[in-house]
Amino acid sequence: MELQWILFGVLFSFASCVLAEKAVLTNDLPQFCTGMYSKQDWDGDIEPHIEMDFQYFKSGDNNVDSYLSVVIFEFSDMDALGVKVSDISTHYVCTEQLVSKGLCDTSELYQFIVDKNVTPKTEILSSVLTSYGGNGLLYKISKTGYYCVACYSPPENRFRLQVNFQNSFGNLPASAIPRLKLHGLMAIAYAVCLSVYLYRLFIHRSEVILLQKYLGKLFVFLTMESIITWFWFAFLNSNKTHTLYPMQGATKFCLFLVSVLNAFKVASAFFVLVIISNDHKTQYSRHTPGRSEPWQLSLYPIFLFCDFAFGYPFIMLSFFNTISQPRSGPSGYFEKDDSEILLWGTGILATIAFTACYYLALSILWGTIKLLAKNKLKDKQKLYQKLFGLLSLSALLLVFAIVSSLILKANNSFTELKNLTSLCDLWSSYIFFMAFIGVAFLFRPSHSLYLLSRKNWELDNQYSEGQLDVYRGNEFELDDLQDDLHRLERARLVDSSSDPSNAVQKF
Repeated sequence: MELQWILFGVLFSFASCVLAEKAVLTNDLPQFCTGMYSKQDWDGDIEPHIEMDFQYFKSGDNNVDSYLSVVIFEFSDMDALGVKVSDISTHYVCTEQLVSKGLCDTSELYQFIVDKNVTPKTEILSSVLTSYGGNGLLYKISKTGYYCVACYSPPENRFRLQVNFQNSFGNLPASAIPRLKLHGLMAIAYAVCLSVYLYRLFIHRSEVILLQKYLGKLFVFLTMESIITWFWFAFLNSNKTHTLYPMQGATKFCLFLVSVLNAFKVASAFFVLVIISNDHKTQYSRHTPGRSEPWQLSLYPIFLFCDFAFGYPFIMLSFFNTISQPRSGPSGYFEKDDSEILLWGTGILATIAFTACYYLALSILWGTIKLLAKNKLKDKQKLYQKLFGLLSLSALLLVFAIVSSLILKANNSFTELKNLTSLCDLWSSYIFFMAFIGVAFLFRPSHSLYLLSRKNWELDNQYSEGQLDVYRGNEFELDDLQDDLHRLERARLVDSSSDPSNAVQKF
């Protein structure tokens, strides 16, 4: 009952801090871009569109023009905006000076200039906002793409414009909607596999070894983590309360919790992996001939901590950077965001720590396999060779997935629908799931694995007792011989005193 209340509290906190895909444009952030699906490419209950809410405007000086220019366009049509005044200068907003030079029409005054000589791939909507509210502007999404809303007003003016990027499926960005389905499928798959594993534990409840208890606990945690993450994305997609950018404090806190759970998932999986690789309390004990603690174990906790310490900020920053922004646009040039630098920095450090943990685990596992071969334990050697092959294949698949994602990202630098973090999340989640299910299958509760473990436990106990005898030396044997002589002497004296005639014969 207590666990249910805790889970309810966590989900309630998630529900209270979810957001819609809304961005607030101001003087400091005059442009925002995000990917959007057409209804044909990703069907839903809502017709995808972009709408605006003009909320605040303050003129800085009476001599300054009081207007707010707005343009909505697909990023590939960037060349259709503006007019070149010289080889190095492009003006995007129609002013009185440009009208006098014949570079734009009077009807376009204070609007973003659309080049009539360029045919855009999608509609470009340019307007001047004159009153608060929506101003009757509604931009329908007919093609899947990377859409931007840009604003301009003289620097002395202050304004606030809220833009709603409404996809047909809900309020998640186009780059994040695959994560909703991904984590939903992962939650269902983990729950089904956990049910099968718990059933096996119940059937073989009298034959469960320590490793299977570790795997069972990790199985429960992974299932809960996938369900919570799925709920998180589902709430993000269904609620329209908060803005996507800038994110609010409660939203950041919820992202922090989800990121910590995700990073702890990787760290706990590595912890169980090193237990299996070192064969700790599974097949061997420390008394096994030739068994010694691998040197890698002393380094493993350090890299495990680094993987968690750099992993959770990387995961958290990847949520913030789901929507990549161009560095230039009709509103001007923008400095590079510091969060992207932190994303790459923590990502590289987390990757190094992850690789080190994986390498050390494989090294420890390979040492265990060689020790099994040395002691001619063929059945156990085959089991651990299968585990080594599974982990090696998973590593190769992960490298292939990362390289493929980087190639896709390089070829589509502003294709929001192929966001790098979303692709890496997709690949890594599937590979992690398959690797874990493979390990759980190899060491599943069974009578044969229990007998294999029990047989080696008995051999370890025999070896431990024999080792104890060797440590005690010859002193043990001399004491036993002296005790036997004393008992024989006492028996002879008793017999002689009771029956002298038979004393000699009995002796």
